[in-house]
Amino acid sequence: MEEIKDFIVDVGDDNLVVSLSDTSEKISLRGVVVEHGFSVPAIGTLWLTSDDSPYEETLHISLVDKDLKLIEQVELYKPYTPGVLKDVVANDNSIQFEFWQGVFHQVTIENQKKLRFSRFFPQAGCHYSNKFEASYLTISK
Repeated sequence: MEEIKDFIVDVGDDNLVVSLSDTSEKISLRGVVVEHGFSVPAIGTLWLTSDDSPYEETLHISLVDKDLKLIEQVELYKPYTPGVLKDVVANDNSIQFEFWQGVFHQVTIENQKKLRFSRFFPQAGCHYSNKFEASYLTISK
């Protein structure tokens, strides 16, 4: 997985509109700040965006396919809990980072969708867009 550095961001009312440099098509994502973007060769791109509210921050993790359609999203959010994204490290099929102070997370991206029973009872503050369906993304501490 390789970090995407060349993109243009337009901020909408409640979302971001991201354009990659090699296409005129746009991706609509939740949040107001693009923290990081990564190329996921087998699927498309993975975006980490935030609401820019460090005292009660939400981190949006969005998986976008090669046709620039949002196919999956995970949000990390706890009421009244500050969050700052730092120490982001990308590996072959995962990303590790710290979001809540002292808590490190790992997002794993599989090449095929799988049904994961751990998603039925997610960790505190982790909200999946498609909790009861097969998915590419898994988040763990």
